[in-house]
Amino acid sequence: MTKYSYKARDSKGRSQNGVVEALSESDAFRKLRAEGLTVTDLDISSTLVDTEKVRTRQLSKSVKREDVIAFSSQLSVMLDTGVPLSEALNAFLSQTKGGGVRRIVEIVADRVHSGVSFSASLSEFPRVFPTLMLSLIRASEATGSLGKMLGRVSDYLGAERRTVKQIKGALTYPMMMMSMAIAVTGFLVGWVLPRFARIYESRSATLPTPTRIIMSISDFLTGNWIALVAAAISLGVGGYLFRRTPRGRSWIDWLKIRSPIIGPIFTNFYLSRATRTLGTLLAAGVTLPEAVGIVRGVTTNAHWAKLWDEMDEAMTQGRNIAEVLLESTLVPASVGQMIAAGERTGRLPEVLERVAQVTEHELDEAIRNGTQMIEPLVITFMGVLIGGIAIALLLPIFTMGTVMGG
Repeated sequence: MTKYSYKARDSKGRSQNGVVEALSESDAFRKLRAEGLTVTDLDISSTLVDTEKVRTRQLSKSVKREDVIAFSSQLSVMLDTGVPLSEALNAFLSQTKGGGVRRIVEIVADRVHSGVSFSASLSEFPRVFPTLMLSLIRASEATGSLGKMLGRVSDYLGAERRTVKQIKGALTYPMMMMSMAIAVTGFLVGWVLPRFARIYESRSATLPTPTRIIMSISDFLTGNWIALVAAAISLGVGGYLFRRTPRGRSWIDWLKIRSPIIGPIFTNFYLSRATRTLGTLLAAGVTLPEAVGIVRGVTTNAHWAKLWDEMDEAMTQGRNIAEVLLESTLVPASVGQMIAAGERTGRLPEVLERVAQVTEHELDEAIRNGTQMIEPLVITFMGVLIGGIAIALLLPIFTMGTVMGG
């Protein structure tokens, strides 16, 4: 609820000032008219506006995608069984103990009770409810199929969430192993080696060549660590800034889809997301130009963005989207041909859904194959790096008797 300060006149013409709590300006006008007041001025202070924005932003950050999926699924079941929307929202609130999702649904329920449409109420929280969900709900409100559409939203978000978890899971293990290798190497080179070498240096021993090489690296790292840390920070900041430039984003996005191991993973990920989203939107009655605009937001890649631009231009010229896909190197020719067949037969949503299922299966295979290839590479890297340092540490031990005796 937001507080509005008002100036009004009552039925006898007397002026009144005060504050009213309402969901919106129109709601505030409605409440004041119900009290027999004629509003002459209605305002909200900037402090209250800023406070409301901050509160909404904090609430949005605390809501997880799993909460949105549960919200959509439960609402879908209740609406399909004939429960009115307002009662369904109240029932969801009664089952939700607390947290950001409860507060947000309370606000949505208040707006729905006051006459605001469901899609408009949800659109006030863009960080919580994705654009695709809002578009589907907006289309279902016009056709009276809100329950069915919320079920479709739940299925879509659930599939998307599983795919993201798969990719994160495939990349987490190699990243953890690489981090451990770097940490162990830094510990050995920066702390163990200098102390180990003092045994030999105090007796004027001649270290083996591998040990001298490792010691030189250790001396360089320990003696210039401030400059090295500064250089690493500079490289990180420079890389971040480069990533934000169009050229940098294009280069990094090109690596994502063209690299030997992770390329097939990202390619199938973008393709499955695009086809599933496009098919879901078209099946819900969303127009093709609007659907393409929404799909642009779920394939966050500069090269895929160019593909959607070309598709927009083709549609303005009256061409089919399959023509653009067949000319693109991002989409397999077989997918383009299936979409072309779907356009000819008027069954494009069904074809896109089928393509999404096949692509998700290929994504699973790409993740599995990529993981099987990455694990041996990481293990080999760790073995060579840490094993090399260990050998450099152990080689002088073979001459320990000579060194200690000398």
